Amino acid sequence: NDLVGVPRTRSRVSPSSARLPDARSTTMPSGLPGLVVTVDDPTAESSYGGLGGHATYRVLTKHPDLGETTVRHRYSEFRSLRKSLLEACPGVLLPLIPEKKILANSSMLLHDADFLARRAAELAEFLSQVTSHQLCMASAELSNFLRWPQPLVLLVQEHAAAQELPPLERADGVDGADPLASSEGDLVAERDDLEAARIVLQRLASRQKDSATDTLLFGKLCQELSSHGHVAGLRAPLRSAADGTGAVAAALQAQAEANAVSELLLRLGRFARLAGSALEQVALRRKLAERASSTAKRLADVSAKEGRETKDSKR
Repeated sequence: NDLVGVPRTRSRVSPSSARLPDARSTTMPSGLPGLVVTVDDPTAESSYGGLGGHATYRVLTKHPDLGETTVRHRYSEFRSLRKSLLEACPGVLLPLIPEKKILANSSMLLHDADFLARRAAELAEFLSQVTSHQLCMASAELSNFLRWPQPLVLLVQEHAAAQELPPLERADGVDGADPLASSEGDLVAERDDLEAARIVLQRLASRQKDSATDTLLFGKLCQELSSHGHVAGLRAPLRSAADGTGAVAAALQAQAEANAVSELLLRLGRFARLAGSALEQVALRRKLAERASSTAKRLADVSAKEGRETKDSKR
């Protein structure tokens, strides 16, 4: 939503309100020992009057021997990076990045600290996986995006060159075959089931939080009612109910916010995105195979035509 020629104002989201659900998810180790990539500090940049705008994120690279490099990128530039890596690293299952959010009033998201924090965590995970793959981490597309200095680029390339890619082989042991060729149906089913499970679990956790809130509210109302003078006959059961709601609400809240639930939600999302990446490669490889088949057919036609012309010239 860039507005060309319109001055912009920059507003930094409050660090306290922008705290990520899990701070560890913003600092990710890479494939090179000692190299760490961090995505944080979401900053809203909007035009005067609040029309349009976007958010940028600080991307920090740290290495114990080569220091730090910092660059700011907006969400669309992460998407452009992924598109470039798809072309530069064919066959690699690149992690998906979060979908673009479209609202009638986009400025609402610019000041939503929780949304920006979640997005920073998701973008950090994307970069972590990209910098952990020897082909991607050594690409010029990634080093240019992260503004790595030349000594770090050379170190990363040396490390990547020393790694061995696993051989491509199918379950039946035929080397060189595409293991994704016959698994598209399974991948679609896995992706859909994973995403459905994630949505249902998220809904259950949300309902438990709502139940905890309602239970606390009911307990407060019971406590207030028991103090009224005209409900003497209800005072004892009301107080008993009020006393019991606190423990029930705490249990519901703890269950909804349990680390196991949060971790399962994260893992379901990650595996769903992995299945989506695999399906993306299936589509890309199909297009490549169709292009190769078309080219082979044209070459065969040209060769046949040249053969006929050669025969005719000898007659």
